[in-house]
Amino acid sequence: MHTPGGVLEVEAPEGMGQRDFLRLLRLLDGSRTIDDLERETGLDGEAVREVVEPAVVWGLVDDGAVPAASSGLAVLSRLEDVLNRLLEDLVFAGPFWREVLERPEALHRNVFFGFGLENWFFLFRENEFDSAVLALAESAELRAMLNDFYQEEHRHDDIVLRAFQPLGVTRDDLLRARPLPTTTALIKTLSWWARTDPLFFVATIGVLEGRLDSDSDGPDGRIAYDSFLAACDRIGLDPAFVEPMRAHARVNAGHDHGSVSRELFARVPGVDAETERRWHDKAHLFMEAYAAFFNGILEHYSDPRRPLLRTGDI
Repeated sequence: MHTPGGVLEVEAPEGMGQRDFLRLLRLLDGSRTIDDLERETGLDGEAVREVVEPAVVWGLVDDGAVPAASSGLAVLSRLEDVLNRLLEDLVFAGPFWREVLERPEALHRNVFFGFGLENWFFLFRENEFDSAVLALAESAELRAMLNDFYQEEHRHDDIVLRAFQPLGVTRDDLLRARPLPTTTALIKTLSWWARTDPLFFVATIGVLEGRLDSDSDGPDGRIAYDSFLAACDRIGLDPAFVEPMRAHARVNAGHDHGSVSRELFARVPGVDAETERRWHDKAHLFMEAYAAFFNGILEHYSDPRRPLLRTGDI
């Protein structure tokens, strides 16, 4: 038998005649089990296995077992339950969002500016993980969809950059500055998963791109403003800072990026139980890093003695 890997040769077992051997070979059409071959040929099971064994070694024979797998959307739905619970327990119940949601007036304004800055650092380095996942091998359709998402996300950092003009912060200033360690940790963690476990990374996109407060509608009745923007309005922050942040939220909402994970997983045919269990474990690590990203902003920028930008001189 000629295959892309070479020529597979099979010899008749000792004691098997040419007629029985050729009949057995003709029955190897992929529709029969070992038991079927025994029954139809009347040959001994060990002799049948001796003929079939080389094909098993070459990976040409399936074991016939029904894989224990669930559809991509079913797996994502269960994973989203875990992520949503952790989002409430670790992120929204954490110090940053508790202060933003309940007592924004008590926060130093640098916390709000720092939130914008760390988001810019995240967006500027988003290509580290969004580009890595473009090599997803499982499906050409998924790669095409991820490429569309990558194109839509490209240069979003330029939208947010305009928010820093009233702060006197330029792009060159940002390029010389360093993100907080907690921001870098989230970026590097996502980058690692995009390369080593791309489908799990795809599952995180819905959290990263989803609106933080999807129940509150903007004045136009169409754009949902997240909790951070609502807090900015509540304390009367300079619109020159707030509006570029709002513009970025509108772009994401317009592209419905909060649904990207579901759209992609709808094309995933199946996920085995062990992979799903591993993803549930990783969900805790992801959400811990995500919570640390927010809480790191509160911890650092609450101190007015610290400069807004961390440079190499610090």
